[in-house]
Amino acid sequence: MKIEDPRSVSSSPNLRPAAPSTQGSARSEAPKAQSAANQPAARVELSSRSREMHQALEAANAAPDVRADKVNDAKARIAQGTYTVKAEVVARGILDTRA
Repeated sequence: MKIEDPRSVSSSPNLRPAAPSTQGSARSEAPKAQSAANQPAARVELSSRSREMHQALEAANAAPDVRADKVNDAKARIAQGTYTVKAEVVARGILDTRA
């Protein structure tokens, strides 16, 4: 199996140096071949929406999984006996997540 780098001067038919002529064209083609070999094989551009989505994903990954302030508040209210649960609100929440 032979794998060739498409950016290589020797493997690309478009970048192979031409046969030398009598006027020293080999000297002028060397910089062209070198600059073509330094070019990347492909170019990728991301849309602004893609960048926004990436930033949102990074922010979500950086956020803590547990909101300690909410947990501590619930624990304190349970300990004081002031924590109440409304069955209607819980049922609505369950139905909203299943729909």
